[in-house]
Amino acid sequence: MVDSKAQVTRYVLLQFTLEMEISLALTVFLLSLILIYCIATTRPPQIPGPPPHPFVGHTFQVPIVKTWRYFEKLSLKYGPIVKLTLAGDDMIVLSNPSDAEELLGRRSHNYSSRRPLVYAGEYLSKNLCLVLLPYGEALKRQRAAFHQMVQPRGLRSIMTGYQTTFCQAVGGYEDMQDTESLRPLMDLVTTPTDWSHHCTRFSASLVFKLSYGQQLDDDGKDLAALEDILATLMKDFYPGAHLVDAFPILDRLPDFLAPWRAGAKRKHLMEVGLYTRLTSEVRMRMESDIGLECFAARLWDHQEKMNITPEELAYVAGSAFTAGTDTTAGTIEWFLMAMVLYPSTMLKAQKEIDLFFSSDTVPGYSAMNDLSYCFALAKEVFRWAPVAPAGIPHYSDAEDVYNGFTIRKGTMIIPCIWNMHHNESEFPNSHTFDPERFLKSPNGNPDSLTEGHYGFAKTIWIAIVRVLWAFNIEPCRDASGNVMDPDPDDCTSGTTW
Repeated sequence: MVDSKAQVTRYVLLQFTLEMEISLALTVFLLSLILIYCIATTRPPQIPGPPPHPFVGHTFQVPIVKTWRYFEKLSLKYGPIVKLTLAGDDMIVLSNPSDAEELLGRRSHNYSSRRPLVYAGEYLSKNLCLVLLPYGEALKRQRAAFHQMVQPRGLRSIMTGYQTTFCQAVGGYEDMQDTESLRPLMDLVTTPTDWSHHCTRFSASLVFKLSYGQQLDDDGKDLAALEDILATLMKDFYPGAHLVDAFPILDRLPDFLAPWRAGAKRKHLMEVGLYTRLTSEVRMRMESDIGLECFAARLWDHQEKMNITPEELAYVAGSAFTAGTDTTAGTIEWFLMAMVLYPSTMLKAQKEIDLFFSSDTVPGYSAMNDLSYCFALAKEVFRWAPVAPAGIPHYSDAEDVYNGFTIRKGTMIIPCIWNMHHNESEFPNSHTFDPERFLKSPNGNPDSLTEGHYGFAKTIWIAIVRVLWAFNIEPCRDASGNVMDPDPDDCTSGTTW
């Protein structure tokens, strides 16, 4: 009897313990579900993007050539804000101007830096190139130097007793643009098949004069050196261009296993040699010409005050020289292609020019407000084929939240200019070259040339108008006389590679 009672008691206790364990397990399970739900519902939404590969992310998915075309496909599929990863580092591509203006404009304090690059930063430019510098004292010094460079240079008070400001208005530069834009007309008459070289020669000559206060030598040595630099200007510092930038551990390899290192050092010697020689020549000329007006002279005037080294000074002036040359030449080349592909736009522009200028009167800036179609055509060139179409990468210094998305510290921000210019809601049939789209609103002041697109150059306007005044632009023909229409998708040169 006693044994039976004990067995019953043990049975009851076992049942109670089992029920308690089941109840506890259910409680833990339910609490876990609630916790998971809370975490899922309170975590910021993830930025959309393509699925990454394990370990390397999208490193081998982002093409080195025509990167912007890949970004265009991503924006059409995932929206105006797309996230990629390069070996663990986040990269966000912006396709909406308002997003770019908010992050890179209003929040520029957090997005003014650049991603540290081993190839282009450490070896190619020795951390002297303004557009590659991370946020810090070096960047502040070079920015201040750049802004000083584009200010007018004053005559030295020791010689004049007062500060006299040189011509600062754009009109002062228009005289230079007017003179230099006559050269390609003569070059095209002589050797029309060398049109690409003439475009580079024109833009280089103009920017050379602005930067160093002298004409580009006719022997072609400086131009050849410049073209070598321009050949890889954008490629070398764009994300994915070199594996060592995605996997910095590769920099630990010895030289015989890292041939890229020798190539980068060789390019640096070429760059720094050209830049320092040109700025040194300016300094020597300043001793006999106190009124020498150019970018490099302004930098030398304020070198000690700005606390920049001669090498930094040379790179500030040189960067403006190379970037200004590449963007101008590339845009003019795209203009020539547009005229071949859309001859009706060329005929309309020429008809307008003929109303204001005779065959022996070269067009000038005085007619800028009168040539409304040419004005619209120039704006359409900027929109249709923007220079640096994939944009210049920025870098976040701290974590940020935008539109509910978390942007981690150390994220690259890419403002994709191509996508902004080919937004179908703003520019219907965006891949068609159509100046008429800019005739719907008043021209206004010539400075409004920047409205409706994200690029600008009055230099390009005068070049376009004068080429249209002087020439008919037609496609090449093969040996059989068949027309050879160019394909924009086959173009891979300069900043627009």
